[in-house]
Amino acid sequence: MLAPLAALLGMQAPTRRDAATALVLLALVVWLCAGPADGFDQLERAWLVLLTASLVVVLAATGLRGFVTSSLAAVAGAGGAAVVLATLTGLSWGKVIWLAERHYGLQVSWLIGALAQAPGGPDLQTSLQGSLTYGVKIVSVLFPGLVLLQSFAALALAWALYHRVARRPQGEPLVPLAAFRFNDHLIWGVAGSLLVLVLPRLGWINALGGNLLVFFSGLYVVRGVAVLWAAAAAGVIGGPVVIVTATLVTLFLMPVAALAALALGLTDTLVDWRQRLARAVQKP
Repeated sequence: MLAPLAALLGMQAPTRRDAATALVLLALVVWLCAGPADGFDQLERAWLVLLTASLVVVLAATGLRGFVTSSLAAVAGAGGAAVVLATLTGLSWGKVIWLAERHYGLQVSWLIGALAQAPGGPDLQTSLQGSLTYGVKIVSVLFPGLVLLQSFAALALAWALYHRVARRPQGEPLVPLAAFRFNDHLIWGVAGSLLVLVLPRLGWINALGGNLLVFFSGLYVVRGVAVLWAAAAAGVIGGPVVIVTATLVTLFLMPVAALAALALGLTDTLVDWRQRLARAVQKP
């Protein structure tokens, strides 16, 4: 988040204070990234450079066209550059997944070891070890797609902070969650990635399709949550019973809640639930 924020502050008609803040942020980023790095750390740092550089190119070419448009373009540019760089350096898809699995596996091993030293730890260790190990494998396989989602979230935070920190911020501020939407043509990203995922014997391209499906699905989950948020703000849904039920479903049935939000976000492309909601609320 710090490096994109520095880019926003330094490129959008900065005052002296904005330019100084951008330099301090860049120095902090360099300090945080200094020191020895294993393969996974090198991946993280390379992605940080690609994402920030892509954002700079987008800002230089188009300016601040709105958070969603600019951020999606920056993430897409960084992803394309990452594919080209991996091809040129011979970094295989399997190596990326292996580095992620090794990194998160070491963290799980440390956690399990710490639990074993606590009172009652061996029982908890036994119960958690299998699920944590399985979780590491899932996260590692979906690591690129999750990085794209995390990058989009980091750009959102940088955008919001830019409009609070900058003396003369350019462009529109981040919209409320209830108003979050994006171009409806992104539905073709879901369809295309799903098609690539199910086609047989394409190797790493199948894996790429699965990760792109995670990214696009994540965007539509947020869009579905935005529809629910708008309905709650309009008073269509709410009350203690609904709040308690939604909390329990989210805590204990997270996959069900995510699938419901995904379905709501996908159908919003065709139905536009918030427009219908506005018409329903305006009726006497």
